[in-house]
Amino acid sequence: MTTLLYLLAAAFSMGLTLRAWAGDRADPVRRAFVVLGALFATYYGGFALFLLPGMSMARYLQSGVAAFIPAAMLWFLERLLVHRYEPPSKLVVRMWLLAPPVTIAFLVVDILLYRDVPRGSPAEVLLGIWCYGGLLLSIQRLWSVHQHTDSRVEKARIRYLLVLIGLSFAFALTEDLLRGMGPVPDVSGGASRRAAELQGVMPPISTVFTTLFLYFLYQVVQLTRLLDLHEIFSRVLTLGAAALLLVFVDGVAVLWLGGLSENPVHGTFQIFLASLLFLAVYDPLRSRVEALVDASINARGRRLESEVAELDRELGRTLSLGDLAQVLLGRLYGSGRVPACNLYLRDPDTGLYRLLQQRGPRADAQMETLSGEPFASGFQAGDRAYVRTELERVARMESPRRARRLDPEDAATRLRTMDAMGSDLTLPFRSGDRILGWLNLRDEAWSDGFSRDEVRRLAATVDRAALVLENIRTVEKMKEQHRLAALGTMAAGLAHEIRNPLAGIKGAAQLLHGERDPALVRDFLDVIVGETDRLNRVVTQFLDYARPFELRTAPTALAPLVQSTVDLVRRAELPPALRFECELDPELPTVEVDPDMIRQVLLNLVQNAVQMQPDGGRVVISTRSTRLRNRQGQALPAVELQVTDEGPGVAPQDMDKLFIPFFTTRIDGNGLGLALCRRLVEAHEGEIHVRSPAGQGATFLVRLPVQQAIRTLPDREVQASSPGTTALR
Repeated sequence: MTTLLYLLAAAFSMGLTLRAWAGDRADPVRRAFVVLGALFATYYGGFALFLLPGMSMARYLQSGVAAFIPAAMLWFLERLLVHRYEPPSKLVVRMWLLAPPVTIAFLVVDILLYRDVPRGSPAEVLLGIWCYGGLLLSIQRLWSVHQHTDSRVEKARIRYLLVLIGLSFAFALTEDLLRGMGPVPDVSGGASRRAAELQGVMPPISTVFTTLFLYFLYQVVQLTRLLDLHEIFSRVLTLGAAALLLVFVDGVAVLWLGGLSENPVHGTFQIFLASLLFLAVYDPLRSRVEALVDASINARGRRLESEVAELDRELGRTLSLGDLAQVLLGRLYGSGRVPACNLYLRDPDTGLYRLLQQRGPRADAQMETLSGEPFASGFQAGDRAYVRTELERVARMESPRRARRLDPEDAATRLRTMDAMGSDLTLPFRSGDRILGWLNLRDEAWSDGFSRDEVRRLAATVDRAALVLENIRTVEKMKEQHRLAALGTMAAGLAHEIRNPLAGIKGAAQLLHGERDPALVRDFLDVIVGETDRLNRVVTQFLDYARPFELRTAPTALAPLVQSTVDLVRRAELPPALRFECELDPELPTVEVDPDMIRQVLLNLVQNAVQMQPDGGRVVISTRSTRLRNRQGQALPAVELQVTDEGPGVAPQDMDKLFIPFFTTRIDGNGLGLALCRRLVEAHEGEIHVRSPAGQGATFLVRLPVQQAIRTLPDREVQASSPGTTALR
């Protein structure tokens, strides 16, 4: 098992080496890691061979490679943390130059003088002093970088690397000391006995920590930044739990058979089945352990993941830019992982990016408006995010020629823009080759930076939000086109309503010219006054429809409001055969509405029902409890008010035009009553519909939410309903 462990460590180290080499061969850090990983792989492979019977000479391969590891370690750390592209320091050069003579001297002295000494020869002691002294220099180098760095992210993670290399150093030194001071090994037995004797008293714990440290270094190279501590810790605990489970399962299988020596075939098959059982439970175990670790040491990170999952579900229900910003920023800020965030969107008119919404404290001298260039050039080139720590690393490079795609000056420019927005992570809203805007997130002092998994997860969510944003913009363009078309219809209707009275006034005035008969003069003056009153009514109703107003809501019972409205209509001259019926729910809850506005809506609907039945008929006003979906798709308690008549109903071709201002089917109507009803109902976050079966009259349905927030309608241009709006009269 010991031999297998060293072989696995060698294979794992070589696998990391080959993956790093395949990534980017021109990167100096990767080249240095390839050398270091290859040396570790050879070192462990040589020791694994040495543990096999008849392979005693393999220890010289292991020892000779060990002499080069300190120089390779120092060179890699220098490339990674100090000078990525500069020539190696004098210390590293000396270490590389001294490694070959040290190796040669060890081989010559040990082979000639101490070949038959089983362990702990003076040559091995001197080689150990060289190797462990060089590793101590590496630890000192890491500590020096830790003390002088200003980046809190690198500080925290270098400390973790120091712990790993320190544990590897301590366990390796302890193993070698115990191996050297122990009794002479008895290698006359089988392969397992020989490996146990040569390993010594202590199991190869240092191999596990050294391989883990090498994995950390690979992640640093692969991610071009130090890996998030919580992610690594979670992975380590998960692997540890998986290893313990595998040991338990295989141990039970071996004990069940009484050992492999008595029945090797059946024992091997039993272990195979046990390993299948392990693989079956590994994925659920890994997810469970990672969740427990995150909940204990990274609670806010776990909360962020949960909030992002909820955010993904809510994005599909957003219908406006305000809703999108509220859901996006509210969820991220509410996670506790993001102390501040803001949203910048492109203004189609100016091409500038403007701050739409902000959560959390504002940055000092935060800019409200930004130009897209040159900040967004990286997004247009394909970057999924700007991460502060990565830009800081590029900005510190002293050799711009080697900076590949991103120049250090460009990185510094992006950092200055992120400072102006208060951002540590910027994620773009992309639509094809257009950048619609970006989301800025600030990091907290307790955190060691947004991890790669967090950045990838947030980027995927922002990509979904970009699709929603594009859909909202498309819908808004269509609404604007419909609004302009409706405004044209309104203008034509208003012109028609004004032109007819003006023609009557003009004709009466012309006839008055030279007229001497007092009776005719009086008739013409009556015409002028009547048409003037008609003009005044049209303009007044139009202003009532167009003006902004404020809701003054109060808890209102619909039954008294319906009864008072019906009594008001009854005072007018009505057809003798007309009757009113009220079917009111006695348990109807009170609603938070503006009673004057709802009375006006009900009055218009009842008067329309009366006018649709000039020869008499039935007008039914009923109420009931119902449900109403808000903008977020939630079903809320509501009340429904119905007004039904027995008139001719609404023609199918007129259903889509009912609430367009100035559209009317009556000769004496002006088409503003129903348009005003719709605006008043929608101001209460309600909805209005109509049902009109052929030849069976019409029923108008008004649904109002039980709870209604007070808000002021914006002072804007008159927005008529578009021809695509359904179910209004």
